[in-house]
Amino acid sequence: MIEVTETEESLRAQVEVAAGRLPERYAEHWMGPFFERVHPAIAPGIAILDVGSGRTPTIPPDQRPPECRYVGLDISASELDAAPEGSYDETVVGDLTKRDTRLEDRFDVIVSWQVLEHVASLESVLGNLHAYLRPGGRLVSQLSGSFAIFALMSRIIPHRVSVRLMKGLLGIEPETRFETRFDHCYHRALERLLSGWQAHEIVTRYNAGGYFAFSRPLLRLYLVYENWLARTNRRNLATHYIIVGVK
Repeated sequence: MIEVTETEESLRAQVEVAAGRLPERYAEHWMGPFFERVHPAIAPGIAILDVGSGRTPTIPPDQRPPECRYVGLDISASELDAAPEGSYDETVVGDLTKRDTRLEDRFDVIVSWQVLEHVASLESVLGNLHAYLRPGGRLVSQLSGSFAIFALMSRIIPHRVSVRLMKGLLGIEPETRFETRFDHCYHRALERLLSGWQAHEIVTRYNAGGYFAFSRPLLRLYLVYENWLARTNRRNLATHYIIVGVK
């Protein structure tokens, strides 16, 4: 089993939930539901493709099954080079929207954490990832939603300005912020794009309060809206999605 380590941010969220300042759903470990869907496919000797993780592999080396082969695919060679030694058994530099025939039918599991909202064509990427899986292989990915407030704001605010705001208000360093496209990142579109897979699952998540942590009044106002989304199951307006596809 992959152990999910509590981060300072998740512990802080749990304190806020206990104090009644955040909804109960914020107490859930942010990566927990993602790894719950990775676990069924983890077994000794499998091949795993980690898409877009760069310097921070999604599954740490000490959490991988014995004798597995762990391959990193990223558009940035410098990001892959910045990963700690031993992070990958193999690295591939390439654009996710362009099919790499060397990767076809090679992998039992593909993982992707907060990457697919950055691609120009999600349909092309999902088609390519499907081709990279072996029959019965599993894709597990978390991505941000097209119609989350932060996504809508990113369409209005120029990227360079957004980067400065994220650093100034939330303390997020510029190198961790890449331009987002949010192509087809909503429930109805994801259902269509995954309909040709042998099986699929889409998990809606409503958890974007962190973007408003710099202002308590603004956070409270935002949570009124987000709680309404969650309560009424507005799936196309979810802030994030976990998608699972089985080839």
